[in-house]
Amino acid sequence: MPTSPVVPDNLSELVQDHLDGCLEPTYLPLLEAARPAWVELLYRKLDDAEWAIERANKALRGSERALVVSDFDNEAKRIDEVLTELVGPATGPVGADSTRADAATVAGGRDGRTYSGVAQLQLSWLPGRIVAFAAGQDALSETSEQVLERLVTAGAADDVWEPFQSVRLPSGEKAETLSAPIDEVLGWIVSLANSAEDTSTGTSVAWMGYAASLAVKLVSQGRMVPQLRKARRNRKEGGGGKGEPAMFAVQWVPTLIDLSELTGLASSLPHSVTALGHRQDGRQSTQAIVADLTDAIARAAASRMDVPAAPPAPKSKSDIAEAVLANLDGTAFPAPNRAGTDVSRRLEQWARPVTGALKFSLIVELSPPDDMNAWYLRVLWANSEGVLQPVEAGLVNSSNTRRKEVRDQLARLELLFPPLLRPGEQRRGEVILSQDEAWNLMTDTGDVLTAAGFEVRVPRLSRRKPAPSLRLTSESGDSVVGAQQLANVRWSAVFGDVELTAEEIHRLASQARPLVQSHGRWVELDQVDLAAAAAALEERQDANRLTGAEMLRHALGLEGSQLAGGIAITGGGWADSLLQSAAAIPSDLP
Repeated sequence: MPTSPVVPDNLSELVQDHLDGCLEPTYLPLLEAARPAWVELLYRKLDDAEWAIERANKALRGSERALVVSDFDNEAKRIDEVLTELVGPATGPVGADSTRADAATVAGGRDGRTYSGVAQLQLSWLPGRIVAFAAGQDALSETSEQVLERLVTAGAADDVWEPFQSVRLPSGEKAETLSAPIDEVLGWIVSLANSAEDTSTGTSVAWMGYAASLAVKLVSQGRMVPQLRKARRNRKEGGGGKGEPAMFAVQWVPTLIDLSELTGLASSLPHSVTALGHRQDGRQSTQAIVADLTDAIARAAASRMDVPAAPPAPKSKSDIAEAVLANLDGTAFPAPNRAGTDVSRRLEQWARPVTGALKFSLIVELSPPDDMNAWYLRVLWANSEGVLQPVEAGLVNSSNTRRKEVRDQLARLELLFPPLLRPGEQRRGEVILSQDEAWNLMTDTGDVLTAAGFEVRVPRLSRRKPAPSLRLTSESGDSVVGAQQLANVRWSAVFGDVELTAEEIHRLASQARPLVQSHGRWVELDQVDLAAAAAALEERQDANRLTGAEMLRHALGLEGSQLAGGIAITGGGWADSLLQSAAAIPSDLP
């Protein structure tokens, strides 16, 4: 029985290197061994190049369009040359002698043509709906029944799809489509981000999965706000006229989208995703798709919440506010047109500073404490050259538009972090924090600020509290000690790699939140552990001269210790010999 060809994990990279003429000869056998997958991937790349050429012809102008089209055209020609070498000419006869025809030719199509391409599952978007069809470069488009089979194979449910309007392909032909509400296929769309290597699906499928992943990320971080929109009515329903109630519904809008993430997604937007919709700018289309997916995810989550019942006939603004809270799942409700519009306008004004893409983020930087145990916090921003400056410089030296953006972002930050509004500070965006405020920023508040779109830079910390131990330090320089020979010793408490005297422990214990730096990280010490360490040191404050025998008992743990970490002996000379001798004693002696 023939074995399946082994497909390299880096097949796409190898194929691209081969197209670029930089593939090392030692890797060519890997491609030959996976020739069917190689051919499928080349058809896919050819399809992508053709889509890119059409998109550039429509979106670009002048010399820029000519340059981009030329690049993609050369790429398409090179792909076609390699395909010709592998499976024969695209226009060759169909038959047993045509390798390329065997690979991907469909003869005798609906129009009698010979098709040499490979159809793939494609996804398109319209507000509230996902549209599926199967087509490809120089490939016979499939019927709606075949499209449904592809959808089921790809993991989609089979009972939510219905026939939809046909889509016009770049060749001028029309392909049959199926569509489903986004709400019904939401989970499946999210899973599509893992389909990038599936040669039976087009790039639009994986792209839609990436867009859904971004929407999930935004919702999981709480980056969305509810807005009130007028719900569309059918003409038969009527209503909404003067003096009559209109229908309103909650729509969830994404906020604080990272601009670089949005731009990166928009730059790879396949033509087929917007094949049925209005031709917008790529970033506008991407933002609209992410917003639609975010709304669907948030409404699905809100539908699982237990909320108070809405007023049966809301009339006042307070009634409408209650109706909004009761219908966060997007269920439409009637309300007086004027009052509902006013609530909608107020919600939009409230959310305006955070809706859309985040063009830049302020940086909250916390420095380690100085000698006076004061933690210095400042807010920074990056100017047009990318140089970090105090935020006050952005309020003074930037353009009017950017100055307003900085002012709005800083005002939002001050509301989320009230210490910045503390009176008496000399410069806006700078403040001295207490130890308790600094720790709260490092452990809790910083996460809130990050979710709100700000970059937070704080000293490294550890949430694990170190166990205390006692350290007995010998101050004798003798190389040998007898069992009854006395030596001067010093007692201290150790937390991690931090050694503390009784005086230092007393000072830390007086603080509301005692912090020390251990192993390069700031950690919080437990007040109970500090009290136990202080008691242990006080109990031994007069034991500053010990014999070798007494120290050996401590080294073996025979004297006991109320601290979890026990007792350790350090020091030069004979102390090291004593520790080595203690370690050599068998633990199973009678």
